[in-house]
Amino acid sequence: MSTVPPSMPSGDSPQKARQFYDYLQAHQQTMYHPDTWHVRWLDLAWLWGFLITLAAVLLWWIWQYRTTRQRIYEVDTFGGYTTELARPSTSFFILLTIVLTGWAVALIVGHLVWGQKF
Repeated sequence: MSTVPPSMPSGDSPQKARQFYDYLQAHQQTMYHPDTWHVRWLDLAWLWGFLITLAAVLLWWIWQYRTTRQRIYEVDTFGGYTTELARPSTSFFILLTIVLTGWAVALIVGHLVWGQKF
């Protein structure tokens, strides 16, 4: 009698197919080690970092919106309700555009290089 553990069974009969199914299920069940509940501190840091950054950006945007409403051109009145004011872009808008563009490029390049891992 051999002491070597059985290898992966073939599927040439219903019993062998069942053994193959059991083999795969057993492998899936033992792939991860059981672990008690624990805190993933890195995930919490990312979450709170995102929320703090989001709050800071929101406050900065409100400050920019309330302080940079200068009118360098007269308001065009012929457009009625759809009239626009000509104003320069705020530094908030420019930085937000740069950050969002950088984030999009990082996601696209990351997915092309490493696949969809994040």
